[in-house]
Amino acid sequence: MALHLYFDLRDTLRLAEHAAASPSHAPSFTEHQDGITCPGALVWVHDHGIYLMSSGLPHLADPNRPDANLVVYAHGWNPDTDGHRHDPDLGGDDFAEHLHLTEDPTPLIGMLRDAHTAGYRWLHLTVSADTYEVRVARTRHHD
Repeated sequence: MALHLYFDLRDTLRLAEHAAASPSHAPSFTEHQDGITCPGALVWVHDHGIYLMSSGLPHLADPNRPDANLVVYAHGWNPDTDGHRHDPDLGGDDFAEHLHLTEDPTPLIGMLRDAHTAGYRWLHLTVSADTYEVRVARTRHHD
């Protein structure tokens, strides 16, 4: 069974716009190992909860925690308000996955902008044991 993660689209777009406008980016582990420059991404993180943050440098600071990056938690996955949850489709290890914003054929930044303008409310990640799918949604169907 797939795991469905929903991130507030307005807040996610704020992170994406920061990454798109940033002059440099924190690379993924693989990009660092291969000497590849990160083109800008939302960083999907699973450690203390599940959240997104901008890859942009300098980091987008959290106004409530000045030494921390601003993050957008998946609905129901903020450990401070929802407790610590587990799901087998995420595996047992923590990770950070880059969702690149400008890759063709459909750049994610354009999809987010268009969806926000059209009234969509959520970035929806569907996660299974070996893959994930990124799309937008007007409502959360899988609570």
